[in-house]
Amino acid sequence: MKIKVIMTDKAMDRETMDQRESMLSCAVSEKTEISVDCIKEGPDELDCNTDEAFASPEMVRRSIQAEKEGYDAIVIYCFSDVAIDAIRENVSIPVVGPGETTLAAAGLVCNRYVVITTESRNIARTYRRLRRYAIARDKMSSVRALDVPIGELRKDPMAIEKRLIQVCREAVEKEQIDGVVLGCLGMANYGSAIEKNLPVKVFDPAFIAVAYAEMCVRIGLTHPRESYPPFMNESHVNL
Repeated sequence: MKIKVIMTDKAMDRETMDQRESMLSCAVSEKTEISVDCIKEGPDELDCNTDEAFASPEMVRRSIQAEKEGYDAIVIYCFSDVAIDAIRENVSIPVVGPGETTLAAAGLVCNRYVVITTESRNIARTYRRLRRYAIARDKMSSVRALDVPIGELRKDPMAIEKRLIQVCREAVEKEQIDGVVLGCLGMANYGSAIEKNLPVKVFDPAFIAVAYAEMCVRIGLTHPRESYPPFMNESHVNL
């Protein structure tokens, strides 16, 4: 089985993507191959709605190419699930969005959870988007920010870990949460430190997404064509 993970920014170097492949492979079986690539055109980082808009066309193109190359599933490597509906119109293999998948997982086992985003300017955008999901309207307590730019999430792991624990502790004390959703895939692998220090379950979208993608392939679970009719390009866009 082969799973293509597509990153929504173009500034990632090959060494970093190789590290992501190694990290994500821990969440799937040994015979499942994880291949990580980033878009070639679009934003260097994804921080706002405008970045999402410019990343989306290339995400669709890369996904079409992945299916042609024989990949069995696609994972969008962004909590915003960039272009997920458009991608599903253009491929027949499972397309997994870490955001919607992680919210569903958290909703299954938590009574009340908080979503952690990167910077305060993203709180409104994240809150508005997540409130579209019934499970978030029911169980999401709040969206809190680390106030750390995306590009700095991996530069000083100890400092980020300390800041994450601090933000989550405030949520536990003020909102009585029992779950934490890491609202940026740049926070991957920080969950265990939070769980060691606080009485919460941490939901890491990076690992949940690839594990779910593998399961979808195994049981033949993909989007129905009745809900996502194939794109016929009658509008003559450049794909």
